[in-house]
Amino acid sequence: MFKDIVFTEGVEDSFKESVFRFIREWDSYSMEIELKTSGTTGAPKSFKFNKKQLEASAKMTGRFFDFKPGESLLLNLSPDYVAGKLMIVRAIVHDMKLVVAPLKSDPFTEIKELPCRIKLAAFVPVQIHEIFSNENSLRIFNQIENVLIGGGVLSKNLEEKIAIQNPKSFASFGMTETLTHFAIRPVDGKTDYYTYLPGVEISVNENNCICIHPNEIVREKIISHDIVELLGKNSFRWLGRSDNLINSGGIKIQPEVIEQKIVHLIQSPFYVTSKKDDRLGEKVVLILESDQKPDHDLELLQKLKEQLPEYHAIAEIICVNKIERTDNGKMIRRKF
Repeated sequence: MFKDIVFTEGVEDSFKESVFRFIREWDSYSMEIELKTSGTTGAPKSFKFNKKQLEASAKMTGRFFDFKPGESLLLNLSPDYVAGKLMIVRAIVHDMKLVVAPLKSDPFTEIKELPCRIKLAAFVPVQIHEIFSNENSLRIFNQIENVLIGGGVLSKNLEEKIAIQNPKSFASFGMTETLTHFAIRPVDGKTDYYTYLPGVEISVNENNCICIHPNEIVREKIISHDIVELLGKNSFRWLGRSDNLINSGGIKIQPEVIEQKIVHLIQSPFYVTSKKDDRLGEKVVLILESDQKPDHDLELLQKLKEQLPEYHAIAEIICVNKIERTDNGKMIRRKF
C-alpha cells in the first residue's frame, strides 16, 4: 500500500479515511475504478474506468510538469471526485510524496508552513478566491512550484492577480469522462486559448461542440456540450456550453461571453442565466451573491447595460445569500 503521505494541520479524520479508502481501492484486485461527476451541469453520473486509463492520465500530466520520483504533490480536493483521485494516482504512479491539506475553501488557514516543496497543487476557483483573501494563505500559495486550476471559470481580475503572484499557474480543461484535463492554458492575464496535451486529438461537430477522439485515456469518442473555436492544430478558445445557451426573442445568447464582458464591474461571485419571460421566452438575468440593498442593484444594472449590446442586456438582478455549489466547490448554474 502507498504510504508516503503527510497530513498537515487541520485535516479531519473523515478526509484521511477517504484518502486511505481510495488507496485501498487502487490496491484491490479489481481493475476498474468508478468515478462520478460533480453534478455541476446536470444530475450526477457514474462512469467506470480501467486503472490503466487512470495511469495513462497520470503519466500525461507527469510528462507536462516533468515529475520526478521523490517530489511532492498537494491534495486538497475530495477523493470522491476525479480531480482528487487523480492527484493520488499521480503520486503513486510517479513515486512521489502526497501532502494532504484540509478539505476547505481555503486549505491553508490552519497551516503555518508546508512540510516540503510542492511540485503541483490543484484548486477550484472558489479556493483561489479565498486564498487571495488571506495573507498567510497567499504566502503559502506562492511557494507552490506549479498550480493547476479547474472546475470553473476564472474572472479576469483574479487571473491578473494570479499571474502576478504565481507565474507558473495553469487553467485546466477537462471533465470526468476524459479523466481530468486534456488541455491547459497559462494563467497570465493574456492567453485566452487552451493547448491540448500530446496524444490528444479533437474536432468539433455541426454545433461547434468539442469532440475528443479515442486515445490511451479515452476509449470512445466523447462529444461535449462545450462550444469552442478551433485555432489551429493543437489549440482552441472556449466560448461556453450549449446547455447554458439562452434563447431570448429568437436571439441565441451565450452567458459565458456576457460574463467575461462584465466581470470587471462585479466583485462578488455571480453568473448569468435565463428566466422565463412571456414576451421573449427567456430573458437574461444576473445571479449575484450579495446582501446589498435594491438601490445598489439599480445602479449596477445601469452599468451593466452600458457594457452590453441591447439584445444581450441584463434584464434583472437576482440577489442570493449564497450561490449553490457542489461538494467540491463548483458553482451550480440554475435557470429560473
